Amino acid sequence: MPLLAVSAHDLDTAGFAVDADLPLAWLEEQLGEAELTGVAPGHITARLSRSGNDVVVRGKVTADLRAPCARCLEPATLVVDTELTLLLQPAHASGGHGAGSKPRPGKPGKDDDEYEFSAAEADVDTFDGETVVLDPFVREAILLEAPSCLLCREDCPGIRPAAAPAKEVPAPRLDPRLAPLGALRDKLSPKPKKE
Repeated sequence: MPLLAVSAHDLDTAGFAVDADLPLAWLEEQLGEAELTGVAPGHITARLSRSGNDVVVRGKVTADLRAPCARCLEPATLVVDTELTLLLQPAHASGGHGAGSKPRPGKPGKDDDEYEFSAAEADVDTFDGETVVLDPFVREAILLEAPSCLLCREDCPGIRPAAAPAKEVPAPRLDPRLAPLGALRDKLSPKPKKE
């Protein structure tokens, strides 16, 4: 069940405000494949409004995340603070594609994998005509902010081989001529009292 779903019938030109937390469980479910985990719940604030049959979404997504460092695998932090801007068209108006999919004009076939979106097509997405589900768009906005090589710090040296065990340092060798002085020291030192 989606966390962020708004009925398209509740939208008008004045808009509908969304102000919601993104729970840790939701972040784990949505971002687990990217090895991103939430440090604290994320947050989304957005306004959805109608423009004819289309829905315009403008908002902001924030999240504190953690992922393995690309060099040393220690935890690295990622603070996401990004804008969310969408123009959603009803799927039935764009050829019957499902929510969250971009319609591809022309015949489907083997050239379909090599189809390149125009700038206008890249800015438009679809919803089912009844309900606007923001979950996949919020997930995409967060993933677009994540660098491909997240580092725990800029100068991270990476994984190092295990340190060699320390060699035992032999006790310093005493000059044999000083042995009588050592014996005298032992004789003159106070001995601990037995209780």
